[in-house]
Amino acid sequence: MSGGILTCFAGALEYPGQHYQARLEACAALWDSAELNAFRREVAGLSGEEMQELFTQTFDWNPDTSLDLGWHLFGENYDRGGFLIRLRGELRRYGLTESGELPDHLTSVLRLLERIPAAEATPFARDFVVPALGKIATGLEKSSSPFLHLIKALEQAVAGQCWLPALTEAPNG
Repeated sequence: MSGGILTCFAGALEYPGQHYQARLEACAALWDSAELNAFRREVAGLSGEEMQELFTQTFDWNPDTSLDLGWHLFGENYDRGGFLIRLRGELRRYGLTESGELPDHLTSVLRLLERIPAAEATPFARDFVVPALGKIATGLEKSSSPFLHLIKALEQAVAGQCWLPALTEAPNG
């Protein structure tokens, strides 16, 4: 899997397919997190079909745990439409192909966040991504889904800006 930690998390938050466990291993190789490891332990024994069922029950049947960030931030008001238009433009600007999901789907937003410059990524993560992840986590706390661990691990990674290159001081002249 190419890309950084946010691309790995995006893969872990896509509908589980044949190589789902490999996606989780790629995340674990890039991000050492107790929450991520808890998620990996809880889903390790699940078959592909069980994993797909869990994913669908967790994210597709409950609006409180939807992976559409605009829903959590704006609900069904017009501001969400503007957010979707903005994200669609940013996805194009950074050469990202839209999936079958809306542009505010967490997997698309994570791939975008990893590509945009730090000066734009930091406020975008702070103002949109972290608050939406918090709402998804709150929704997951009402269920027994192990995906709560994955969302908390992602929230820690985004809030900690782990995907941004380390800032180094320029040598004194």
